[in-house]
Amino acid sequence: MDKPNLNGWEKLICPFFEPACRRTLSLYLEENGFSEKSLNEIGGLVFSRFKVFMEISYELETAPNYALSLVIGIGERKYDEGGHSCCVPSWYLLPRDRPDYRGEMTRFRNEAELESLLLRFKAGFLELYAKPLWSNEEDLKSMIAHFRAEFNC
Repeated sequence: MDKPNLNGWEKLICPFFEPACRRTLSLYLEENGFSEKSLNEIGGLVFSRFKVFMEISYELETAPNYALSLVIGIGERKYDEGGHSCCVPSWYLLPRDRPDYRGEMTRFRNEAELESLLLRFKAGFLELYAKPLWSNEEDLKSMIAHFRAEFNC
């Protein structure tokens, strides 16, 4: 097995993200019909429920003060073969006056901060904004279409 290239972007990977995310959110998502599907290239988790997927990850380029990244969409992955978005990011679903919308309060530097952030996201985002969309595919498709139109993606 090849050793990872620790001189490249791999040294920015958050080593505690995957286990902390599983501990904090897996049971909740399973109770809502999701199952873990895969890991993304940096250790973020992808969950699926019928045709809906949710990717819970982080922005690698923000290391070591990582920014949480959460998208919800239809299909298998974030982008279709043409490079068009098949999902909507969490910030887009939030009211524009919430600090989370502007990226505030979505940062973590250590495992305790991440777990606290994920617990807040579970109550303040997943339950309030994501759950109604994963429960209604037509509303989710409409939200994705609005996002794509607004940001031309």
